[in-house]
Amino acid sequence: MNVAEFLLQSLEANGVRHVFGNPGTTEIPLVRACRDRGPSGLSYVVALSEVSAVPMADAQARLGRGLGVVNLHVAPGLGNGMGNLYTAGIAKSPLLVLVGAQDRRFLHTGPILHGPLERMVRPVVKAVYTLAGTGDVAFLVDQAIRTALTPPTGPVALICPPDLLESGIDTVPVAVRPARLSGLDAGDAAAFAAFLRAAQAPALVAGEDVHWAGASGALRRLAEALGSPVFSAPYTGMLPIDTASDSHAGYLSPGFVAIGERLRSFDALLFVGFRNFRTTLHSEADLPQRKAWIGHDPAVLAAGGEFELARVADLDASLGALHRLLGDGGTAGTGAGRPAPSRRLPAVELPAAVDGVFHPSRAVAALLRAFHGAIVFDEAGLSTSDVRQFIDAQAGEYLINGSGGIGWALAAAVGGAVACPGRQVLAVVGDGSALYASEALWTAANRGACLLVVVLSNRRYATLNEAASRLAGGPIGLFTLEPPVLDFSGLATLHGLAFERCDSEVQLERFLHRTAGRVPGPTLLELRFDPSIQPVTAARHF
Repeated sequence: MNVAEFLLQSLEANGVRHVFGNPGTTEIPLVRACRDRGPSGLSYVVALSEVSAVPMADAQARLGRGLGVVNLHVAPGLGNGMGNLYTAGIAKSPLLVLVGAQDRRFLHTGPILHGPLERMVRPVVKAVYTLAGTGDVAFLVDQAIRTALTPPTGPVALICPPDLLESGIDTVPVAVRPARLSGLDAGDAAAFAAFLRAAQAPALVAGEDVHWAGASGALRRLAEALGSPVFSAPYTGMLPIDTASDSHAGYLSPGFVAIGERLRSFDALLFVGFRNFRTTLHSEADLPQRKAWIGHDPAVLAAGGEFELARVADLDASLGALHRLLGDGGTAGTGAGRPAPSRRLPAVELPAAVDGVFHPSRAVAALLRAFHGAIVFDEAGLSTSDVRQFIDAQAGEYLINGSGGIGWALAAAVGGAVACPGRQVLAVVGDGSALYASEALWTAANRGACLLVVVLSNRRYATLNEAASRLAGGPIGLFTLEPPVLDFSGLATLHGLAFERCDSEVQLERFLHRTAGRVPGPTLLELRFDPSIQPVTAARHF
């Protein structure tokens, strides 16, 4: 077989079913090998830009908790994808990034598209490997996959010259066995149990590693046995605990003042599976509580003082061990002396319906009720806190970019719909965000994705104006999207999606009644609001 075929068989052996990319000349050997596999084999999913291809692969990795694969076209294509590679790294998505390189036989001539690929990609990946000859192909392919899947997981680049992809190789592809973390040993488990037992009011703060470890169930069982809330750390890319759990306390706001206020009533904090608090605007940390940490990333940063205990360990096994020591029927009986957990997410009252007023919070709540059970990708700007307030989702099925950038969710939702063809996928995005990778809509139509993209249209960069109100004393006129007013019906028509527009609550109710929680094909729904009406939870955004 040639190297391209070996690479694809290696991907299949490691559970990969799709490669996402915007191919060029250097990708022809790989695309041809995908084509020759037929409809039942690994498929190449064409995106119209690398900007959208990376989030598609990222979403597939997150939803499958396994390897995602994206193919980037030489130096300009790599540059196009790097912003979303940064986002994938923040969320610790195990991506194999297949970077096309120019044909090695004429590099000395300075050909078009050639560039310093290793230097370009190194800042946004865990490791970079370059295929240089048939003798090291098998080792480097396996090592790249293994590195991406070894905790702490993350993107890994594999640079693939097309002339080498055409070369022959006589090696059998295998499934790699990445290193795994073990749980806490008996002494460490006892120390963490004692830390929690000594607290009168402990709280847990969770991040991405809970998802990658498959530890959401263990987290929920421990928290409910303790009667403790679970807060999602700011910008956590995948919801770490079911919203149905009475311990679900929602996302912390991305500012240290707000974090300190929310956690003030707790005397001990167990941080579970995140590296640091990702905050937005500057403020000083005030977290005087006793603190402990368990996670996958040894580069963890302590906030507000050192951790009393900190261990790199597998979260599923570690949280299970703590539950056995502290939970139902355990010898410590920690949970027995505390009140049963109550719904920890602060209640929010929706404004009353008013004729002629289309309130964004009422719209978001109605949308999430109607599409209950959907996989939700959120980049709703100032309405994001509303989405988190009203969503009812399983752990891992509410996803955000995690990096704070925009232009990820729409494309990621397309990748999610390709990865989970039997599920309804819902993307809720702001009108500004919808423009960053709108070409992903073509891939949704091309693949017949079960996807509803909801654009919240207020013709403003509302998040920026909220920040400007705090930093500059008021909104800034440049943060607007009119004139002219964007016509999202044209965008849907361009890419072959069904289109609906609602300007009132009555129109939205009709749409939701008609669709009954599932759209028949890729659909774009525009909800147009008065920009002067803020979401009810807007104050939480910073």
